Amino acid sequence: MKDLATHDLDLTAWVAQSPYASVAATSTRRSGREDEDMVSVAGRLEDGTITNHLVNWLTPFKERVTVVTGEKGALVGDTLNADLTFHANADAATNLWESMASFRGVSEGDSITYALQRQEPLATEHQAFRDAVNGDSSNIVTMREGLHTVRTVEAVLQSARENQVVTLKGIAPGE
Repeated sequence: MKDLATHDLDLTAWVAQSPYASVAATSTRRSGREDEDMVSVAGRLEDGTITNHLVNWLTPFKERVTVVTGEKGALVGDTLNADLTFHANADAATNLWESMASFRGVSEGDSITYALQRQEPLATEHQAFRDAVNGDSSNIVTMREGLHTVRTVEAVLQSARENQVVTLKGIAPGE
C-alpha cells in the first residue's frame, strides 16, 4: 500500500483538485510477506467525486491505469506506457422506450489518443530535481499534499484492518 498505492491516491487527488474525505478498503496477504499484496479501495473526495483503486503485487503483469469518468466521457491515463486517451460519450439517440433508456447507459463515441512525448521516468525525475535545485518550484509536491497522501494511506490501512469506512479529517492551515 505504501509503495504503489500512494501514487494512485496522490494522482487522483491532484487530477480532481480535491483531497480524500473518506475511504473503505479491503486487503489480503497471499505471498507470505508481512505487508499486504492487494488492496481494494473505494473513496470519496471532499468535492463528492467517488474513486476506486485496485493495487496489487499479485498480478503477473504490470498495469498502471487511471480512468477519470465525467459527464462527457472517460479519460484513460496509462502511466506505465505514457498513453492518454479520451473516450467520448456519443450523442446517439436511443430507439428504446423511455423507461429502458436509463438501463442502457451511454453510447460509445469517438476516441482520441493524445500524442505525448515519452521520456524515461528516472530521467524525468532527475530533471525535476535539477530544476528544483535551480529555483523552479513549479513541479514540486507540497508538504500539505504529501501529508494528505500519507494520511490517506494510513486511513486505507486502518479501514482494511478494522473493516469499516474511515473519514479523513481536513488538514488545518499551517499544519
